[in-house]
Parts: sequence; C-alpha cells; structure tokens
Amino acid sequence: MRVFPEWMDAPPMQQQSVLLLAARGPDGVAKFHPTKVVWRHYRASVLKAAYFGRALRSGEGGGNEFMTLETWTQFGGWRKAIEDFFANADGIPHHCRMHLMHGAEILGYKHPDAEFRAAWSQFYIASCDDLHLAPESEERMDARLSDWHRKYWDQT
Repeated sequence: MRVFPEWMDAPPMQQQSVLLLAARGPDGVAKFHPTKVVWRHYRASVLKAAYFGRALRSGEGGGNEFMTLETWTQFGGWRKAIEDFFANADGIPHHCRMHLMHGAEILGYKHPDAEFRAAWSQFYIASCDDLHLAPESEERMDARLSDWHRKYWDQT
C-alpha cells in the first residue's frame, strides 16, 4: 500500500519532491492556527487517508486535524480559508509559505481532478498576488522542474 495517490507518479521527480515537501506544515505554530486549514486541504490533495486507504474525495466527510476537504463543500468556505490564510500568514515562516505556494502551483496544473486544480490554482494566484509576484505558466514551471539534470543520475 502506498501513501501517495497513483497520479503523483506522472509528474517529474522534481515536482513530486515539491509536492511532498509542502505537505509538512510549519513547526511552532498552534494546531488550530487559521493557516493550517489550507495545509489540511493540501495534505488531502497529495496523500491518501490512512483511515480509508485511499484519497479523500471532494464533498466526502471523514476529515480530521491532519487532512480534510471540508471547506470545499461549504459555500464560500475555500475562499474564506484562503482569506484567513493571508490575514494570518505573517505568523508562519516564509520558507513554509513558499513550499506551499509551489506545491499549490503544481496541483493547480497537474492534479487530475478539475475541482482540485481550480482550488489550488486559486490559492497559487492569491499567493503570487500577496507576494507581488507574477504567476508562472505551466510551461515555465515544467521547464524549471522537469528533471533537467537526469543525465547525471546514477543508472545502476
């Protein structure tokens, strides 16, 4: 049994690494800090739920303090989670925000479910806006994170 959904085998190894690194939330931040709602949704987007032995589905119950998709089923819930994230983002380390932003970018382009892609694209665009950055295109991201150094890999 694997902890990652099968679709995560398709992106290049560099993108898979980014997806994995972003799943860890910030250390030293309160368990119910407003930013952690987004991290719980992120983990539900890249990890299988051990309780079910499969990925959570949008609109399904069964979430918890580690992973959930609960706000996606509430009217305006995801938009509010994003607003709360940025209203409280000063309390989390910058590198954690960047890991999450880059993971969200990949999910916004590569997740097989359109609802997940839309939600994470919304978060990625909001992250870029909050940091006064121009969003990166999928083509540019792929050029940057497509195992370009594969020729140096050990072939044994």
